[in-house]
Amino acid sequence: MTDAEGTLQIVFNGEIYNYKELRRELQGRGHRFRTATDTEVILEAYREWGVECIARLNGMFAIGLFDARTNRLVLARDRAGEKPLFYRTGGRTLTFASELKALFADPACPRTMDIEALDFYLAFGYVPGERCLVQGIRKLPQGHVLVFDLTSGAMRTWPYWTLPPKTAGADAPDDELLDELDALLASSVRLRLIADVPVGVMLSGGIDSSLVTAMAVRASSRPVKTFTVTFPGHAGFDEAPFARAVAAHFGTDHVEMPAEPASMDLLPELARQYDEPIADSSIVPTYLVSRLIRREATVALGGDGGDELFGGYPHHGWV
Repeated sequence: MTDAEGTLQIVFNGEIYNYKELRRELQGRGHRFRTATDTEVILEAYREWGVECIARLNGMFAIGLFDARTNRLVLARDRAGEKPLFYRTGGRTLTFASELKALFADPACPRTMDIEALDFYLAFGYVPGERCLVQGIRKLPQGHVLVFDLTSGAMRTWPYWTLPPKTAGADAPDDELLDELDALLASSVRLRLIADVPVGVMLSGGIDSSLVTAMAVRASSRPVKTFTVTFPGHAGFDEAPFARAVAAHFGTDHVEMPAEPASMDLLPELARQYDEPIADSSIVPTYLVSRLIRREATVALGGDGGDELFGGYPHHGWV
C-alpha cells in the first residue's frame, strides 16, 4: 500500500489488534483515511511518530516500509516473533521476505549451508535467534526494528521491546495476580476475535485451549465454534472426550473431525512450508488439523505457548 502523498510504501504480513484505537487517535491529530484497513493505520502512524510508532502496535506482524523522503527502509517484527522475517544485505542493497524461499527467487542469493547454524539445529531441533541455515541470510529477531539507509548502505538494528524486568519489593498478593491474569487473557482473546472472516477455537480439552474457549465465550455475543480432531482406533491419544465435556460446559458449537492418516508424502509439503527444518513431530498433526478446520473457519485460536509461559512441562521446573 502507498500513502496518499506517494512518499511511503508498505508491505505487511499480519494483523494489528489495536488499529481502531490508533486510527481514532490519529484522526484526532488531523490524519485522514481512505480505507478501513490496519495497513493504512501503520502508514499514518509512521507519518505521525516515525519509527517509534512500532512500539504502539499490538499485534503479530512483519513489516517492510520504504520512506522515499529519507530514502530509507524500515523492517520490524512483532514482540513474540510470530511472523518470520528473513533478510540479506550486500553493498547498498537489502533483500527481505517473510519466507526464506522467496529470497531464493533472487539468482544472486547464496545457497550454501551455514555449518554453525546446522550445529545449533542438531543441538536444539531448530535454528535459534537471528541465525539462518543459509549463509549470508539473517532473521530479524523478535521485537526488533531494522533501519537501512539506501543512500549510504548503513544499517542499524535495535530492540523496541524486551521482556520487563522483575519488579523490586514484595510480590503482589495471589488474588491480585489472578485478577491481572484474567484481565490479560480476556483482553488477548477478545482482540483476536475481531476479524472479518469466520473464527473458531482449536479445543483439546487441556487447560490452555479450555481457557481460550472460556474467554472466547465470555467475549462473543454469538455461539463460539470449537474444533477437536479425533483419532479413531487410538484411544490413548484421543482427547475428544475431554474436549466434548468442555464444549458442553460452555455451550459451544462443537465439531469433531476424524484425523486423516498421515503419510510420508506430507513431509515435502511441510519442508516447503517451514523453509528451515524444525525437529518437532507435532507439526504433522497440527498441519492436518489446520487443513480440516480450514473448511469451516479461516482463523483458529489455540492454546500453544501456554506451557512455555506457565512452566507446564517437567523440564521447565527442572530448568
